[in-house]
Amino acid sequence: MSQTRYVVRDSNLIGTSFYVQNLFPLRSFAPQGKRSIKKKEHKMRFGLILAAGRGGRFGSPKQRMMLSGHPLALWSILAFEQCPEVDLIVMVADEGNVEFFEHEIKQRGIEKVEAVIPGGAERLDSLKAGLKVLPPQGFVAVHDGARPFVRAEEIARGFHVVQTKGPAIYAIPATDTLKQVKDNLVVETIPRECVYQAQTPQFFGLPILMEALAKAEAEGFIGTDEASYVERLGERIHIIPGRAENLKVTFRRDLELAEELLAAGTCP
Repeated sequence: MSQTRYVVRDSNLIGTSFYVQNLFPLRSFAPQGKRSIKKKEHKMRFGLILAAGRGGRFGSPKQRMMLSGHPLALWSILAFEQCPEVDLIVMVADEGNVEFFEHEIKQRGIEKVEAVIPGGAERLDSLKAGLKVLPPQGFVAVHDGARPFVRAEEIARGFHVVQTKGPAIYAIPATDTLKQVKDNLVVETIPRECVYQAQTPQFFGLPILMEALAKAEAEGFIGTDEASYVERLGERIHIIPGRAENLKVTFRRDLELAEELLAAGTCP
């Protein structure tokens, strides 16, 4: 997901984020047999981890890059695994990485991952691929596999908000001065107190998200995050204050910064 900024017209902020420490070392779990998602009760809560990016700006596929001894995309998998409110997880990976992540997940005894499936060329293709294996009811948290420092209690809080208030995303206030530009000339300065930078996870009822994607497909619209589709239904998106440390690894410098945050004990 490229960085999406939101202009907030009124106060939809939902308190403050929670923190959970000691994501690693991993626990050892007994392997379990595969379960049928389609047969589960309709109010289940799913984690959908999108990790099929090509890593164009990074210079190579980044999901398998090691971060403090673990593949980058597994950090977020573990946060969802350790969140009691998450029932099952689906991971969408590049086709060439599916077996790799299946092996890594099995080796760590991770129980909640229902499937690792191949994604598409674009984020939207991967999102649709992931949603195809989920039921039409329940709730989903869509998360970038390149954001390793999401915390289990943040996921829990997001599910609480979506179940009680409606669609919700984590976001942080913009700190830089923002300019609207046309033809390389400044058109206006955007008041930054109204602008937020979107993060993930983003939380939705599955019926709403699926309806939003169907509408977007019919209209030829391609968004930069999941919330941008749901907004087009007229839904209000609630903002949950995020953390700057919930960074997305986009460039190699970001991976170095993530290592520095771990070394300093700031994350996860």
